[in-house]
Parts: sequence; C-alpha cells; structure tokens
Amino acid sequence: MTKAAEENVNLVNGVQNSRVGANGEPSEPETFWKFLYNRERGTVLGRNLTSWVQITLFYTVFYILLAGFFIACLALFLRTLDPKVPRFYGPGTIIGVNPGVGYQPWLKENPDATLIKFNLRDPASWSPYVNQLNSYLGKYNNSEDTRECLGADDTNSQLEEGNELPCRFDLEPFEKGLCSAKNEYGYKAGSPCVVVSLNRLIGWRPVDYPKDSVPADVADRYTPGSITINCKGANHVDAEHIGRVKYLPSAGIDGRFYPYVFTQGYQQPIAMVKFESLPRNKLVIVECRAYALNIEHDVSTRLGMVYFELFVEDKPVVKAEL
Repeated sequence: MTKAAEENVNLVNGVQNSRVGANGEPSEPETFWKFLYNRERGTVLGRNLTSWVQITLFYTVFYILLAGFFIACLALFLRTLDPKVPRFYGPGTIIGVNPGVGYQPWLKENPDATLIKFNLRDPASWSPYVNQLNSYLGKYNNSEDTRECLGADDTNSQLEEGNELPCRFDLEPFEKGLCSAKNEYGYKAGSPCVVVSLNRLIGWRPVDYPKDSVPADVADRYTPGSITINCKGANHVDAEHIGRVKYLPSAGIDGRFYPYVFTQGYQQPIAMVKFESLPRNKLVIVECRAYALNIEHDVSTRLGMVYFELFVEDKPVVKAEL
C-alpha cells in the first residue's frame, strides 16, 4: 500500500482515525463521551473547528438561497391574484353558480342549531334573537359609503363606472310590516320575523322567469327582477301548523343589488318573513326557497333552500331556586 493510501485510511473527515494510532498501530476504541468531545484531537461530535465552520457556512448559504427562492415564487403567485375576485369561480368550481340561502337570527353561541325557540312569558328567552337581528341589521345604517338608487338605477352602473358608490338598502318596508327593533321583530307578540338572504356569488344576478313559467307557489307575488321567497312547512304536519306567513317585501329580494360587488359599503339585499299565527308549544319545521329562473332546488343537497325550526312556548317561567 502506498503512503498516500495509508494516509487516507488513517484519516476520517480530515481527522486521524481513532482506531489507528499516530504510529499506525491500533489504538483503544473511542467512547461515546470522547465522540462528544475529544480534547486530544480538539474535536466536537467528530469534527474539528475548521470542519464545523465549513459546514455551517455551507448550510447557511444553502438555506438563505432556499428561502429566497420560496419568497420569489410566493411573490410571483400573489401577483396573479385579485384581492376582490376569487381566482376560480363560476361553473365547475366549488363555489358554483347556484346561490345558497341563509337566515337570521343565527346565534353564534350555538352555530350548529337551527332551532328558534323562545317563551312568550320570558323576555330573556327571545332577547338573544332580538340582539342578533339588531347586530345583523346595524350595517345597513351606513349611509356615507352608499348612494340612493331610484328607478332603474342599480349595481350595474357601479360595475361600468367603477367609481360609483353601492346602492343603499332601505329597511323601511320591514318597519312598516312590524319587523323592526321597535316591536322586537315580533318575538314579544309570538309572531317572529326571520331574515332570508342569498349567499354572495361574484357575477351572479337573477334571471327572470318567462311569463308563462312562473312556479305556482310564487305566481301571485313574483315580480321580474326580484328573487321571490316562499316558506312552508317541511312536511304535511308542519304545513298545517305554520299558519299565516307574511313576506316583506311581497316580491322578495330586490334584484337591483346584484351582482355582488366587493367594495366598501356594499349592502346585501334581504327579505323578511313574518310568521303571524304560529301554534303555541308545538315545533314547526320551516322550509324556505328562493325563486329565480337560475336558482336550482335540490332537497338532498339543500340547493336554493334553507331549513330551520320555530318553537313558540307559552308557559309559566320557572325561577331557579337559590
């Protein structure tokens, strides 16, 4: 074996092999503690100072370049996104083209519950629903970032002009129909008002029914340009108990506020449903559907509809004993 080959055999990572002595003779095996720190050879974890400096510099440069590459890719990706419009929306996407239907009051303290239950003799039982409606409708008090839209004026002009303020949504029809904070939205009288709205879909606007194809459930109230709401009992028993239902406004949600525009001050159009003669101490399951030509209804997936329960109690309040 040549001299160079012998030197390579006796060196590991630039340090003399612990099993080979300086004179080429086998030495005692290196212990774990000597591997951690070997005072004789000046190594820590098998590396001397020069080796540690080299490997530290290498990985420092490597991770700096890797982080820079990641930041550059992320910056390029973010430049392709529009903060006002989703990258993918419309047919074939998760968002889809069929708006969902929602309702209020929906208590955040119990988000999985769809039951609206209160006792006529206990104001504390309906106050959470009244407070939730006050909070939800409070955004419609903003008049600075909106404009009054009269006649044929609608949201489309804002899309075309780009500098127009969004239309202001008027709550006056609800006040006239006794669905306002003044009368606690009918809960005190046992005639609760429920807000019905559509989910916000970019670019979606209602398509009118032809005159001869308006569904029979809304034919007497349907107005072109609107999304008509119809609520009924979810089954035959509920249909018998639901009683009189009043819609505010009668034609439903005003279509002038569509399509949805992502801008400050935009006010989502809504409708209210007032249940005027609910039975006492009986549960009523309600199904509310939104009607427009481009809104599909599917009971299995609840497309174009929403379900909730109403339970109006009329019982003496039992006070908890101290």
